[in-house]
Amino acid sequence: MKSKYTLKTLVIDLVYDFIGCILYAVGINSFIIPQDFASGGVSGIALIITYLTGLPNGTITFILNIPLIILSFKILGHTFLLKSVKTLAILTFCIDILTQPFPKYTGDAMLAAICAGLCIGAGLGVVYLRGSSTGGSDFITLSVRKLKPHMSVGTITSTIDYVILGASIVFLGNVDAALYGCVAMFVSAKVLDQIMYGGNKGKMLMIITDKGTEVANAIFETTERGVTVADVRGAYSGKERQLIISAMSRHEMPKARKAAYLADEKAFTMITNTDEVFGEGFIDPRED
Repeated sequence: MKSKYTLKTLVIDLVYDFIGCILYAVGINSFIIPQDFASGGVSGIALIITYLTGLPNGTITFILNIPLIILSFKILGHTFLLKSVKTLAILTFCIDILTQPFPKYTGDAMLAAICAGLCIGAGLGVVYLRGSSTGGSDFITLSVRKLKPHMSVGTITSTIDYVILGASIVFLGNVDAALYGCVAMFVSAKVLDQIMYGGNKGKMLMIITDKGTEVANAIFETTERGVTVADVRGAYSGKERQLIISAMSRHEMPKARKAAYLADEKAFTMITNTDEVFGEGFIDPRED
């Protein structure tokens, strides 16, 4: 059953839209344009046109998005696209009007590139959290991720951005502008991935031991996380042992590792990162 789009949901979406779009617009107006940096995606194409013609960047971005909206309709669906058009309209307002009076940074170019990436990445992340987008290459990015869900949003976005950045060298003839734009887009991708996936990250503990019950109980009593015990056999020695598997937060891992060591000092312990953890005690898969 599909949930109804209530007035409360609309208000929350608008709050996220304005926060995200203001951050994005600050990245463009306060750091990118004053430094004449290139940028990625459709906004990068819009910046090229702005530099060459002086036309408003937000308005150009909106116009360039129209064919992309039509092309991605079947993949992303009308609900997502309608939300994105709303967000795109807010972004146009934020770039062309709301953030125009904001201070313009004309200092160190590297600091400007880093700050631009932080603002743009944070802005995109906030918007994405509500299932919307700022349009442009976002439509391409999310279309690709829907077809290839294993691919990182930041990776897809940065790939598209670097292609546009390469084109900006041809049109603007400024290699430095493109290189600083690469720095901004790299930072943006990292911030975006941190917002999108950082809250779901965790650790997975895998232990091979002769004292499976004791180690499992020690971990459970210390962290109250579920523990799986499986019988395994060493390929070389042929010895029967137990494999302990448990997923937990990064903060719980040191306590679990210590508890496992106290239960069996000879245990073989492996700790790995998990980008996303779904299931009881973690994230509901239906919220993805």
